[in-house]
Amino acid sequence: MDDCLICAKHRGEGPLVGPEIWRDDLVAVSHGSPGDDGVLLGYLFVETLRHAPYLDALTDVEAAAVGSAARRAAMAVRAELDPEHVFSAVIGRGIPHFHQHVFPRHRGVPEETPWHESAYAPEAPRGDLAEVTALADRLRRYFTGV
Repeated sequence: MDDCLICAKHRGEGPLVGPEIWRDDLVAVSHGSPGDDGVLLGYLFVETLRHAPYLDALTDVEAAAVGSAARRAAMAVRAELDPEHVFSAVIGRGIPHFHQHVFPRHRGVPEETPWHESAYAPEAPRGDLAEVTALADRLRRYFTGV
């Protein structure tokens, strides 16, 4: 769809473009795009390439591919960043194109910080484009076996 921000991202266009980590014919995994204030290091997205607005719009094959990619994303984040925890969420309210968030709760984030706000805690490490690109390069090997 021409007006979908995630479809545009998959074409390499628009404000959501961040370093792509892996892609097959069904899903893509990418790191969040650093804005002016950077982005949480290890904040990944698993997205279907086909424009499917919600989780229940996925085919069984797409759902299996998403599950496998999300698992690999969590493994990669845990191995490379040694976070306290890795969260995954499908919220489905912001952009009507299926996307699953996979993000760490970095060590040092106060315990009283709710899980869904841990990505925005001042103690959580943020990265600029160079740092995010370097991390994406390291994460890629968990998908390709390189």
